[in-house]
Amino acid sequence: MPGRNLPAPIAEPSPVLDPDAARVPTSHQLPPHQSQTGRIADHLAAISSDLREWTELRIELVQRKVEGIVGIVERIKHYADAAKYFAPALLLLLIGLVFVFVTLALAIGAAIKSPWLGFLIVTVLLLGTAGTLAYVGIRKVKETQALVLEAKKAQKREAAPSREDVQDAERQNATKSAV
Repeated sequence: MPGRNLPAPIAEPSPVLDPDAARVPTSHQLPPHQSQTGRIADHLAAISSDLREWTELRIELVQRKVEGIVGIVERIKHYADAAKYFAPALLLLLIGLVFVFVTLALAIGAAIKSPWLGFLIVTVLLLGTAGTLAYVGIRKVKETQALVLEAKKAQKREAAPSREDVQDAERQNATKSAV
């Protein structure tokens, strides 16, 4: 081949001939048409663009949070408007329950031929149910409080160094000062 020049021009260093020569990745190389100042300007433009995008996303996030709060307030207004119907309904429900229990007491009294004993049985059943529910509720509260207290103690133990940690640190300081 007569038109070819030998040796060929070196496009990149040879790791065999020069082991210390490492090829610089193309991502770290300047384009042939760009100076260092141009590259810095491009990076600043990219940072500015990223900052603008981040700011817009933060503004959108705040808008969505505000929209969520507005939605909650609107739902509360709807419930407040409906409360004028719920309050009387609740009152009528409670009065209805009183009548149900009176009817139950009269039925039990008629069955055992003693009305006062029917009322006593219904009263004891109601008080027993209320007492059982109160006992279970108090027990649940105490269990939850115990779990919270244990979690706080564990958090304090994790935050505070143990005796062994303090002793190890003192030993290390003593070793460093002795050397």
